[in-house]
Amino acid sequence: MSLVMIVVKKFGGTSLGSLERIEAVADRVREDIQTKGESPILVASAMSGETNRLISLAHQVAPHDRSPAYDMLLASGEQVSISLLAMALHKRGVKARPLLAFQLGIMTDSLPSKATIQSIRTTQMQDLVNEGIVPVVAGFQGIDPQENITTLGRGGSDTTAVAIAAALGNEVCEIYTDVPAIFTADPRLVPNAQPLKYVYFDEMMEMASLGSKVLHARSVELASKFNVKIHLRSTFEKKEGTWVVPLGDNMEKPVVTAVTHDPNTSVFKLYPTPDTSEFLASLFSQLAEQGVVVDIITQSQNPEGQRLAFSVHSDDTEQAQAIIKSTVGAATNIELINDMAKVSVVGVGMQNQFGVAARFFAAMAKADTPIRLVTTSDIKISAVIEKANLEKAANVLHAEFKLEGLHS
Repeated sequence: MSLVMIVVKKFGGTSLGSLERIEAVADRVREDIQTKGESPILVASAMSGETNRLISLAHQVAPHDRSPAYDMLLASGEQVSISLLAMALHKRGVKARPLLAFQLGIMTDSLPSKATIQSIRTTQMQDLVNEGIVPVVAGFQGIDPQENITTLGRGGSDTTAVAIAAALGNEVCEIYTDVPAIFTADPRLVPNAQPLKYVYFDEMMEMASLGSKVLHARSVELASKFNVKIHLRSTFEKKEGTWVVPLGDNMEKPVVTAVTHDPNTSVFKLYPTPDTSEFLASLFSQLAEQGVVVDIITQSQNPEGQRLAFSVHSDDTEQAQAIIKSTVGAATNIELINDMAKVSVVGVGMQNQFGVAARFFAAMAKADTPIRLVTTSDIKISAVIEKANLEKAANVLHAEFKLEGLHS
């Protein structure tokens, strides 16, 4: 081919959750090739539920094992889905080749289960496309300098797709999923949530880091860095979804764009702790080295000494607790509070508005929701609350900032 229109398309686990859905995806890909003249590169997740099944098997054998064997196990789910999708395409007369990360040279660092992509070789993909063959790439995985299979964390197939689009110099990456758009809140939690036509990179990065599972946070970081627009859309509908784009001066900037939440939050409280920066540096460095993401941090001075509190994702609780115990002395009390949730409001319009924090706290008071921890930035306010209060708080915040009026 002298000129091809390469389009990177990622299909999530629910899109490939059964043989019938895999066949439907193959139909859609063939139709796009025939009617739009596209030359697609497909990125596939494991079939829905498969990664959870593999994690369960690993936990039954060795609950705390995060060796290369763990990542190798988790990466096997994508091998199944790309093979079946390639076979479905073959049946429709579409040439396709399933490819694992090591075959493509998707190089990562060595962080267990949360590896970061360092580089991608694109020559082989481009050669296949030029030969009229559809590359069907396993998402979520890579290979480290020691040739171990690595995985990128939950939702990592999004990152694989955006990284490939960026490496190819594409302006757009299409992410197909089971929802038709990004909403002003999770519709399962807030019935009045509305679809959004556009979301800015900065907003989406905050939303993803604060619990929105629509896109992997690192995929949005890569998209922002390399200016790759993300078009998130439904696998099961033909209409447009939501565009994740750079900030545009001529676009509407509501004060708050969305309410996000994370129901899987734990809080650690440590007291008394050493009143030194060296202690904090040591503790948080060790947590970071093990891939534990610390979110909200508060510190205060009390009669009994320095108090430290911070939140982590519930999946990281055991690992964080072990690190804390190995770092603090016997005189420090360690209190773990589970069954917490994080609720947040996000919007670039907050940067130039007064009174947003007052409205946030007034809404939380109206919802009769005590706040355990709170943090703010130019475009977000986030609070840790009891999980039992999450639904009520999210709905009150959504109403307070009139998000039911944000239509696409």
